[in-house]
Amino acid sequence: MDANEVKKNAVELLSTLTQASAALTVIQGIEVGFFDHIPAEKTITAEELSGQMGYDITRVERWLQFALKTGHVQKAGNGYSLTLKGSLLRQDTPVPDLLGLYHMVGYFTKAVQHSQDSYKKGTGLDSITELKIGRDYIPRVASQLSRTSAQCFKSAGVSTGHTILDLGCGDGSVLRETVRTCPGVSATGVDISAQTLNLARIKNMELGLQDQIELCKADVTDLSSMKDGAYDWVYSINVLPYLPLHRRDTFLKEMIRLSRYGIFFNQVIKNNIATLSVDVMLSTLFSDFTGFFTEAEADAFIQKVKLKHYTFMPIIQGESRMVVMFTSPNDVPVSRFPGIKDADRSKLQSASIQTAKDVLTADAAVLLDLGVNVESLRSAAIKLLFP
Repeated sequence: MDANEVKKNAVELLSTLTQASAALTVIQGIEVGFFDHIPAEKTITAEELSGQMGYDITRVERWLQFALKTGHVQKAGNGYSLTLKGSLLRQDTPVPDLLGLYHMVGYFTKAVQHSQDSYKKGTGLDSITELKIGRDYIPRVASQLSRTSAQCFKSAGVSTGHTILDLGCGDGSVLRETVRTCPGVSATGVDISAQTLNLARIKNMELGLQDQIELCKADVTDLSSMKDGAYDWVYSINVLPYLPLHRRDTFLKEMIRLSRYGIFFNQVIKNNIATLSVDVMLSTLFSDFTGFFTEAEADAFIQKVKLKHYTFMPIIQGESRMVVMFTSPNDVPVSRFPGIKDADRSKLQSASIQTAKDVLTADAAVLLDLGVNVESLRSAAIKLLFP
């Protein structure tokens, strides 16, 4: 072996190992509650933190030394406070999907220990279809993604008076966030697991939302009992990677069949080391995980249903995309937009933006380049399509 090449690769391997151990130490801080007990606006001493949490002082001090070195906390005198980076890992974080990813990586440590069973026997630690789900997995991971999802729904036109259906609702976190973000909607959730539905009901009651959210036990691979156009909007978050490959196309067509206005679903695409590694780990963890999309597979999946009007929104820190497909047949031509100047109509039509759906799916930068008011134009489109 070439000595220089050995040294170069050894340094890279050591760097990877250091990053992994540091990430796990950060996750430990989340799990034991340090980020929620260390303040951001004032300081707390190690002794005070130890006393409040009932933790061994030497271990608290040791973790604080690590967090100081990594920039998660800062020190003033004998006191510690969170930096902006550390604040992003609190429960009230403005980037909840990022916190969800940290919880997910923490859960992977359990899966690694069972890797041989997965590789030899095709079994995993958990199985959604067999109703075997780690109690701490779904609430800690999926719940953190819900606020981001609900904002996507609102941006696409979900509003007061609309009915929504969440397929594979899990513990109902997306439903709760949707009800908060889009008040006045009628919300229904479907899931195969009685365990997660019971958890959802408890959380709904705690928040006083039990009268606004209906929960039903059902298998999302068989939706034949539901009527065509039964709901205004239909969505599924993180469901596709757990469906048998031959049932994904049918599932998407069923979502379209059930919706009057549109559907939402997310696609995780294997385009970098992060998503490739998660694809491996989830397949080790869940025996029924069928995998993320390659970029070509993701595009082909969308094209199969032959819907003309769709758009993408970033989700999960840009590692995934929310797909919005507009299914309403009642599109409105730009010529019938009220309150739009003739000059603006001409600009839109010259750019092949002919209808309300075209306005909603057009890139905002394109609309800005045309010199039109993007916000008012999209607001008008939403009102026309979803009165």
